[in-house]
Amino acid sequence: MFSTRLPASLVPTPLSAAVAARRRRHGRLLDLTLSNPTMAGLAYPETLATAFSNVAALRYEPDPRGLRSAREAIARWQGSIGEPVSSDQLVLTASTSEAYSLLFKLLCDPGNRVLVPCPSYPLFEHLAHLDAVAVDRYTFRDAGRWMLDESELRASITPTTRALIVVAPNNPTGHVPTDREWDVFADLCHRHGLALIVDEVFSAYPLTAGVTHVPIPDMPGVLTFRLNGLSKLIGLPQAKLSWILVTGPDDLAQAALDVLDVIADTYLSVATPVQVALPVLLETGAEVRRQILDRVRSNLAHVASRVAGSTIDVRTPDGGWSVVLRVPCVGGPDDLALALLDRDVIVHPGYFYDLPHDGFVVISLLAGEADVREGIDTLCSLPLLQLA
Repeated sequence: MFSTRLPASLVPTPLSAAVAARRRRHGRLLDLTLSNPTMAGLAYPETLATAFSNVAALRYEPDPRGLRSAREAIARWQGSIGEPVSSDQLVLTASTSEAYSLLFKLLCDPGNRVLVPCPSYPLFEHLAHLDAVAVDRYTFRDAGRWMLDESELRASITPTTRALIVVAPNNPTGHVPTDREWDVFADLCHRHGLALIVDEVFSAYPLTAGVTHVPIPDMPGVLTFRLNGLSKLIGLPQAKLSWILVTGPDDLAQAALDVLDVIADTYLSVATPVQVALPVLLETGAEVRRQILDRVRSNLAHVASRVAGSTIDVRTPDGGWSVVLRVPCVGGPDDLALALLDRDVIVHPGYFYDLPHDGFVVISLLAGEADVREGIDTLCSLPLLQLA
């Protein structure tokens, strides 16, 4: 009766079931998978709430791209980080997931293919399948740092490939492409007529000292769609506002915007109150962003210091909210996560993100500093790692 685009099974994984059972029995756990900033103990300025009380939100003036005042606020923010853009290049969406869906509708016929990075967050496959789009993967190899497998990427392009997705910084590895890797992406997109989709939702969280923002290079010869939003930028996922920034050859970019107008006009999914509030949200939200950046940098420094000299290696991220730890293989893919769960600590095993083998775990740097310290202490003291 139901579409084959949906998962064949809705049964939770054994690890997910074990976590749920542990929560029921023990209540609060040390959750080192935390990705919800509103549950991370941050101090949100009251202005973020009062911004939604503007009476202008009582007037409905639908625009497929979003209210011009909201788009101008985003353009000003882009300019403040040294990337001047026009508000006419922007299309607002209710989420980054919706932005992907609009782009798949724009670029792909049923059965067409998109290239997604591996390792990466597992959402892409679900989003693509819901739009009847197939997914192929290209790999970043673990060589102490993550390195693009150029030959595999070139071999993965088919006659029905329509887009290349890059996540910068990557989730969960935190890798930001090198200049060489960006050049490869641009060359392949230009040569094969592919669109480039750059997911930059974590770009405001560089983990390199002295860097204030992860830059995305200008690629004027490639039709590029850059995705960002309030969920990560100011820690407000419930605000439900993201955007697509369209760049590239003028004629092609304008044609893409014209068609996106038609698609977005079909849904008009972005609520008026958040659009009206956006100028205040972007200005005031800088304080939340500062708190998050301070926390993830502090947590990363502690993790690196604590595991030094142990059997655990840090794969140092360039940016983002997560860190990948290389650990000894100790049995099945869930064994390490289950051993930690027995001690009331939750982590993600590497296979959640298609990391290449069982010897990886992923932890959140967004979690509270005390939780990260206690959780890492627990990880380092596991008997099975001491014996590895």
